[in-house]
Amino acid sequence: MDIQIRKISWGVPESIHAFHTTRIGGISKGVYKSSNLSYDVGDNPKNVKKNRSILQKQLNLLHQPIFMKQIHSSTIRKVTKPLDTIVCDSCYTDIPGLPLAVLSADCLPILVSNKDGTKIGVIHAGWRGLHDGIIEKFIKKFTKNPSELIVWIGPSISPDNYIIREDVFNKLSKISTKFFSKTDDTGSWYLDLKLVAKVILKGFGIKKIFLDNICTYDNSNLYYSYRRQNQTGRIASLIWIGQNDSED
Repeated sequence: MDIQIRKISWGVPESIHAFHTTRIGGISKGVYKSSNLSYDVGDNPKNVKKNRSILQKQLNLLHQPIFMKQIHSSTIRKVTKPLDTIVCDSCYTDIPGLPLAVLSADCLPILVSNKDGTKIGVIHAGWRGLHDGIIEKFIKKFTKNPSELIVWIGPSISPDNYIIREDVFNKLSKISTKFFSKTDDTGSWYLDLKLVAKVILKGFGIKKIFLDNICTYDNSNLYYSYRRQNQTGRIASLIWIGQNDSED
């Protein structure tokens, strides 16, 4: 069964192709219904393999997307050839035809392109990654001209549904306190993940920041949410550089 795919519109050159999936389609069962693309959440590996194969065929990709084994780190890798997997939470490439994928449920899936469409990257950013500087580290590795970057931040949990503890507040408030609003309960706050990322990106002079403001928690028919159901699947956001002008 085909997986529902949404094309991302974000002002990049025509050479850049970017899409994200929803949970509709595919063959996964139960809490992973039905297009889970992660091997690391307890789903039947045969179903995940089939879902990934369906996705590759739908997008007419020569190589299977390079899916990171995400560990909530600030590790960034350069990709120079097709790989089955890579252990990190961010990667980048300048090789045409190599699709990069970031998996997500509530965390931020971030896609990046340079203005010429010759270099791309993906970032998986939850509060830990944001605190550990994954965006800053990525930008410093990726380019000497950060103001020229184009960035898309995909579906993630909204601040109204993302309550964090005081220890997380103490860590992230060192960047700024405007990411937070107080809940009615002592020692907890609402956290706006997208705003954290946006402030960091703007600090590098990046102006072309595109946000998909749909909430993964509120839209259970379309998206997985770890906060809503901690045993669940993952969607993918994908990006690649086209190999020729005729590629759709």
